Amino acid sequence: MQALALSCAMILHGVAGFTIFPAATRNSYHNKLATHHEMSPCEEEWIPLCDNGAVKKKILEEGSGDALAQPGSEVEVDYVGTLGEQDWSVEDVVECWLKNQQGLDAVAPAFLSSGVDGTMLMDSSIFTDEFVTNELCVSNKIQCKKLIMASKRLAKQQQDFPVGTEFDSSAERGPYKFTLGKGKSIQAYELCVPTMKYGERSLLLCRSDYAYGAEGFRRKTGEVIVPPFATLCFDIKLLKC
Repeated sequence: MQALALSCAMILHGVAGFTIFPAATRNSYHNKLATHHEMSPCEEEWIPLCDNGAVKKKILEEGSGDALAQPGSEVEVDYVGTLGEQDWSVEDVVECWLKNQQGLDAVAPAFLSSGVDGTMLMDSSIFTDEFVTNELCVSNKIQCKKLIMASKRLAKQQQDFPVGTEFDSSAERGPYKFTLGKGKSIQAYELCVPTMKYGERSLLLCRSDYAYGAEGFRRKTGEVIVPPFATLCFDIKLLKC
């Protein structure tokens, strides 16, 4: 893609073709990220990036130019990734969580009709044997037990991995570089970055099935970095497109 700020590209690299922030600017950016939770909430609305609203962004700092990255473009971003709030709607519970509970797809209509959202699912005083048996009409005791245990694991996970926990950042490794459309990045990035202008900084919020899914992410040592079904929030800035 042609440079969005030609003069800047010429100063930094001597040629046109891409723009990238110098190290001093990146360091300043990460200082901002370290305190972004202390900033006044942005008044702009969340912008949905897919039809079901499972991925959305909120612009914190406007970018420049009109050109956007296209499939095949090499892009670079700075980011801080944190665990987001598991604010699931009924549809989120069914699409993101229930479909990953083996052999329990048939319960989906009951979840929808009973309005089982994320709050209900993770509340042990509501999501009980009696509720699953009578309200969700799960008569099979094994299936009932599987649902109860899975909901308890999810609730325990929320306690062990609090909202706002930072799990990754480009601060030490430098900008994250990838090619759009190659499937080398999480789906949420593939949806968000093509909507960003050069220099734009946004919050990106995504459901787990657009990130690390039902498996989450672990280090090679086995340490859990991103738990299963985790909603993620990225403070992301586009450095090159």
